[in-house]
Amino acid sequence: HVIPPPPVDYSSSLGASPAMVDNPDEVHAFSLISKAVYVNTGLHQSQVAALERIASTPTPVILDPVGFGATSYRNEAISDFLSSVKRLTVIKGNANEICGLAGYQGKGQGVDSDASTAIAIEPAKTLANTHECVVGISGDTDIVVSADGKKAIKVVGDVPMMAQITGTGCSLGALVAASVGANIDETPEGQNESSSAFYGALAAHSMFTAAAVRASARTDVRGPGGLSIALMDELAQLAGDPVAVMEAVELHECAV
Repeated sequence: HVIPPPPVDYSSSLGASPAMVDNPDEVHAFSLISKAVYVNTGLHQSQVAALERIASTPTPVILDPVGFGATSYRNEAISDFLSSVKRLTVIKGNANEICGLAGYQGKGQGVDSDASTAIAIEPAKTLANTHECVVGISGDTDIVVSADGKKAIKVVGDVPMMAQITGTGCSLGALVAASVGANIDETPEGQNESSSAFYGALAAHSMFTAAAVRASARTDVRGPGGLSIALMDELAQLAGDPVAVMEAVELHECAV
């Protein structure tokens, strides 16, 4: 993890039960009692060792390649995990991270990205086809790409002030993990799991965007501090209310 409190708070608002675990001696065992594992690559010392233990888990893994492209060490560590993970289900990152991970040129610095998500569709398709996983791109307009690379849905509802709140990308990743884990857990035997992962990821991106749109419209929100608190409140209000989510955002299919 990079910043623990927001992902825990926001995912708890939706009814998830998050646990922040990076001890190499227990991370694999903990993954076995979880519906999904969210790997957010802060790459502090204990987490590097934990990555080796978590790679073999049979539980669905959601990878957030935080800051890919910033340093050669970070690139190598994330790439090594990507090549060894047993059940990679979703990759979620900003446009710069997705472009870099797929071998394309990104535009950004560290965890920040100046690039529009539209430029990351082709790189996302490359990752989806290579790793047979769903890919979510967060930014000005979120985009979710199916595991076969044949479908991409755009979630329209940009709130520029979100870029001023630390940990929003990490929090979205936690929501994706919670939603995908629940969706896969309820998938009937014999049904395509990747479809459940795609719609679980899309639901999380849609709900987070809807909460941001609703929070930014509140009269009591005057800056990023107020937006951060209002975002948590709106997530709690939207839990289990897909109609309210769809009233706040628009979904459009992208050409792929």
